[in-house]
Amino acid sequence: MTAEIVEFPGNPPPEGYSQEYIDKLHSEAFRDLEDSISECATMANIALQLAEKAIESRDDKADKAMFAVFHVARMLRTLKRNYHAAWHGENRNKPCD
Repeated sequence: MTAEIVEFPGNPPPEGYSQEYIDKLHSEAFRDLEDSISECATMANIALQLAEKAIESRDDKADKAMFAVFHVARMLRTLKRNYHAAWHGENRNKPCD
């Protein structure tokens, strides 16, 4: 006979979690991401603007650094756009612009 002496947080109840409960958790987590995604996208754009002005040389190392900063900014813009599309029930698997 196995008895659970202490119920740890995160363990599902014996009957399991309802779909309504899971949907509620997912929706809260989804909404909680909005500020972080927006802040990351904004910071990436700022980094791109600063990097363009700061990297004066166009040697191979500078080109790679600019590519990395540009690509991260583009990826985060796409993530933000896809996040907002998902919020409105639209296609959220759009490629990077």
